[in-house]
Amino acid sequence: MEDRFLFRGKRIDNGEWVQGVPSYGEDGKIEEIEVWDGEDITFYSVFPGTICQCTGLKDKNGNLIWENDIVKINNSKVNTLITFRDFEIICTIPNEKYYKHRLEYDTEYEVIGNIFDNPELLESEE
Repeated sequence: MEDRFLFRGKRIDNGEWVQGVPSYGEDGKIEEIEVWDGEDITFYSVFPGTICQCTGLKDKNGNLIWENDIVKINNSKVNTLITFRDFEIICTIPNEKYYKHRLEYDTEYEVIGNIFDNPELLESEE
């Protein structure tokens, strides 16, 4: 579960994702992601709106599941969005006002994208 304390964000300089430990500004907001490669620490400025926290869980393929990831649950046809609410990790289906599913260890998840790079994955097929 040590991954639970990781954050990621899109780098301002090249738009690539970077993951590591958050670095906070004087106002208490995350400004950079701090990455340690085993020898050096590098600070990357990230777009504030793309900062996501890791859930600490992995999908069926061994990929970490992050806040704002889009996942399939048990191979369902409906894609769900991972969010944090009231200290719980929640799966929500867009346009379904009352659907809420807590992320659980015994359920099969598959990360298929994220809200920033693949918003079309949440569009209704109707």
